[in-house]
Amino acid sequence: MQNIHKRYTLYYDETNNIRRLTLTDCGLNHDALDCFVLGGIALEPGAVLPDIAALRGLLRIQVSAPEMKLKHLVQGDYAACLDSRKVEQFLTWLLKAPVYIHYSNFSILNWSIVDLIDSLIVSERFRHLGYAHDLLKNELHALIRLDPLGYFRLLKTFNYPNVAIDRIEEFVNAVRAFLFRNGFLFRNTATMMLCDLLKDAACDTTLDFLVGNDSNILVDSFDTVFLHRLATFTSAVHVFDEEPQIRMSLEKERIVVGDQTVAYSFANSRDEPAIQVSDVLCGILGKHFSYMEKCSIEQLEAWSADLSDQQRRNVALLAELTDKADEECHALIFNQAPNDSKAKSLWFLHGIEFPDDYRDS
Repeated sequence: MQNIHKRYTLYYDETNNIRRLTLTDCGLNHDALDCFVLGGIALEPGAVLPDIAALRGLLRIQVSAPEMKLKHLVQGDYAACLDSRKVEQFLTWLLKAPVYIHYSNFSILNWSIVDLIDSLIVSERFRHLGYAHDLLKNELHALIRLDPLGYFRLLKTFNYPNVAIDRIEEFVNAVRAFLFRNGFLFRNTATMMLCDLLKDAACDTTLDFLVGNDSNILVDSFDTVFLHRLATFTSAVHVFDEEPQIRMSLEKERIVVGDQTVAYSFANSRDEPAIQVSDVLCGILGKHFSYMEKCSIEQLEAWSADLSDQQRRNVALLAELTDKADEECHALIFNQAPNDSKAKSLWFLHGIEFPDDYRDS
């Protein structure tokens, strides 16, 4: 992959780090299922981040504020973020700076539910459906997105992800009944395939990834997201925002590629301007990807038609920053979201046609 071994310095912050997601009697221990984003800015060898004092002045951040954060630019939802003049000033500054944005976006909802499909597809009986693995996961997500808390309350009754072997048939039947409770209306062939798969699986199958686990724990940590970036950019220097839990986890292992240790460190954001810039960027990206996931394409189309000029300028800047990074190195941009969420983001930012197969009606 182009430039994958370039010796970047990658600065990171994260947003929506809930640290742990568990099932409760009411549904979940966290109300919001926003996307977790780990990302920031990448500098090439020899590149220097411009002094952010001038940027702080432009954004009218008080001198008494110890560091720059998104809340100093705007507070509110994604619509408010896009409607902010300060966000435009920040994104314009970032575009002109000798840096690239980088990020890993993870759908927490998707992460919490895909083990069901993974467990079925690894079964010898259903291995022939491997070609449709991502399609099936996408349709599962699309159906659960309509009522996630209802689905998680159902999972709680089966001690998910620790389903008793003698209850597997009951579990699979209950999931199928929940997903298709409004009738067997299929938006595409993959939805029909999912329905048939669950019907067949209830008769005779195992769920390898959903037994023998700790009950009620959907996401134990986001350590693997950090490790994924280290394993992707093995020649880079990685500088993470100080996060004691992540530091302890990473320090348990020596991360080596060949005979070379992957270089990483942690820094206090108050002392590292590049992490402060990363904080603002990640906050914006977290709002973007969470909105793309929660809204239908029909809702996004209606909203997009009424965007203000300010909002359109900020959308264009986000698209330009993404394109700049993608042209430098595809791996700088990593979106681990369902197919239709990815497609909504591509449509919203870049105007790429949204597939009819992913429309709910």
